[in-house]
Amino acid sequence: MVYDGSGYADETRGIAFGLHRAGLPLQLEPVGLQYDANNLLTIDEREELEALKHRRVDFARGILFQHAPANDFNLAVRGRHQVGRTMFETDSIPDGWRACCEAMDEVWLPTRFGVEAFASAGVSRERLRVISPGVDTKRFCPGHQPFQIPERRNFNFLSVFEWIDRKGPDVLLRAYLGEFKPDENVTLILKTYARSDPNMDLPPQLAYFVERCVGARLQDTPPIVLLAPDFLASSEVPRLYASADAFVLPSRGEGYGRPYMEALCCECPVISTRWGGQLDVLHDGIAYLVDCELSPVPWNTDVELYAGQRWAEPSVDTCAL
Repeated sequence: MVYDGSGYADETRGIAFGLHRAGLPLQLEPVGLQYDANNLLTIDEREELEALKHRRVDFARGILFQHAPANDFNLAVRGRHQVGRTMFETDSIPDGWRACCEAMDEVWLPTRFGVEAFASAGVSRERLRVISPGVDTKRFCPGHQPFQIPERRNFNFLSVFEWIDRKGPDVLLRAYLGEFKPDENVTLILKTYARSDPNMDLPPQLAYFVERCVGARLQDTPPIVLLAPDFLASSEVPRLYASADAFVLPSRGEGYGRPYMEALCCECPVISTRWGGQLDVLHDGIAYLVDCELSPVPWNTDVELYAGQRWAEPSVDTCAL
């Protein structure tokens, strides 16, 4: 994964640019999208990645590094040393992942949370390494120009997530709508998307949840701003955090939690669940942590890989914004 808008792709690009600019020989083999279809990158970044796709290295003498969900590791290709970088967001890993990880010489995970989950599922602990991805603080820093969002009010919450059960959009909306009245000077800004179903129309999805699940009418709620689902250019993402007074994401599980770290680097206060990979960095001294209980993932969850695992169930009461 190199060219999509996922955390995997963003980190892959950072690793590729870092190795190349350090003068190390590198051959890039993208999985999935083969070019910058969403215009996320600068012209120079596109050209650099294109050049790396045409480089050739001797795998028999090199390190084969794969960065993807473990079930996507290509076990048919071998290098002198095999490294798989992956993550998962619950207290264990899906069926079949252990064998994929055991085929690697090393498995790199972004947090200690991930190491414990993979080890408890039977992956040899001696293979496991914590390699924290970090954040580009030249890009994510205070001082960016906020977006001009007409619906912004005196205090603005921002949430950035994929619209799936794990990210807890239901918890976020119940907490926001339960805490604030329509005439209060507050706005919830949502930058969300549905990667698993690009054809999903999110405004009706949001309206359905508010009206059918919460029992309110959108016109009788405090403002909720749903930003266009198009991916932002990477250079524009810090402006999202500059547009907010707090970043909130009551996720049920994170392997790392990149948006929390980006928000902190932009000096945007963070509200997070008190469980998951983000706790390698977040604590009560720098973030507001929402209490939760560890619960079985429902059998009908929208991403089948999570079934049979456990994740956090954030408390709507303590998530009250």
